[in-house]
Amino acid sequence: MNELFVMRRANGNLFTEEIDRKLRLPVWSSEEAVLRYKERNPELGVFLPQRLNRALLKNLAVSTPTEAMPEFFLLSDEDPDADLEDGRSVSLEEIFPEGEGAPQSAGAQA
Repeated sequence: MNELFVMRRANGNLFTEEIDRKLRLPVWSSEEAVLRYKERNPELGVFLPQRLNRALLKNLAVSTPTEAMPEFFLLSDEDPDADLEDGRSVSLEEIFPEGEGAPQSAGAQA
């Protein structure tokens, strides 16, 4: 996949949403899409777009217990209503093909 974006607070917390009783980490395929969703969803007002990258993913893996790790949820670029439930689950392999974004252990070099 091309660059993806998430929403992040100033304190580093990422925006997550419970969708179908599962904790999801919404991702967007462009900064324009993030801003459209932010404009139509007031709860996103305290978040800023953040490019999803290996370092961010590594920090998420370190700070989140495995059983509580949210699933990635790609939101639609085409949704005119910017509904936070309109999207699809995506795997880590789709986001970072061939393991290029997989979090590495603390002893591994990036």
